[in-house]
Amino acid sequence: MKDLLVTGSNGLLGHAVRALCPTATFVTREDADLTNLEQTRRLFEHVRPKAVLHLAAAVGGVKQNAERGADLFAVNVQINTNVLATAQAAGVQRLIAVLSSCAFPLHPDRPSTEDDLHAGMPFHGNLGYGFAKRMLDVHVRLLREEYGCKFSTVAPVTMYGPHDAFDPESGHVVGALIRKCHEAKAAGTPFVVWGTGQAIRQFVYAPDVAQWLLRHLESDQGPGTVIVAPDDGVTIFDLAHLIARVMEYPGEPRFDHRKPEGTLVKRIRSRRSEAPGGGFTCTPLEQGLRETVSWFLECEAHRAVDRIGQAGSRKRDTCSSSA
Repeated sequence: MKDLLVTGSNGLLGHAVRALCPTATFVTREDADLTNLEQTRRLFEHVRPKAVLHLAAAVGGVKQNAERGADLFAVNVQINTNVLATAQAAGVQRLIAVLSSCAFPLHPDRPSTEDDLHAGMPFHGNLGYGFAKRMLDVHVRLLREEYGCKFSTVAPVTMYGPHDAFDPESGHVVGALIRKCHEAKAAGTPFVVWGTGQAIRQFVYAPDVAQWLLRHLESDQGPGTVIVAPDDGVTIFDLAHLIARVMEYPGEPRFDHRKPEGTLVKRIRSRRSEAPGGGFTCTPLEQGLRETVSWFLECEAHRAVDRIGQAGSRKRDTCSSSA
């Protein structure tokens, strides 16, 4: 799809879209600073896209979301406003913008749905980022109503897959646990997971979301958002045990009850026919984890080879300078 522009292409979802649609134009912050209106306009004038997948966002882990809410709100509002206004002015025919499950209020007795997006407050720890995503959805609706733009939004649950941020401090749950399990296995130490393990979270394989997005670029979806949630979720206890089994960790995870685990239940569910389930099947969690772990271990092996090569080069340089 040569007339497709994908913003935020260095992220997890951007890489998944690139694998399925390599002929699109993929841009990162190095190509244009989307917080700058003039740079955004020049980008659209250069690419002249007919369709846009707007994935770009300033994101952070749990700690950053809680401590830098004002900054994340301001930057994301700038990015979204510039991209949407420029896309409308440039006559973009189709645009899908990606929201976040963080934008939804949580209900203890039922999953949140699309109808809940603007009802009640999101979890306070995600307030800045979550509300910026809500404003993105409102802007999309208004452009569609006022100008007839075929713009829409989609809200996937927490994504995982190849190119995830495998960082135990700032990464999302799956990537962080894979890294922790890998390091524990290599060091022969316990695989420690924060919390009791009873918290429930939902996950979707990023290549599935990419496939869904590309399929729905061809449709004239109505205003509002569509939730992409393959199931009702899994406990962190079961997730950690599944990761340990996939990674062949010789033991069972240990849960540190002294550490926080966040909201006990975070669950959303779609009420729309366009969502997965209506002819679109998502990858089962264990299969997705196996593919993600395989990619992660291959990258780790390449890094190990590179480190050995760099060490050998430094040794040769030292010997040459000493001779």
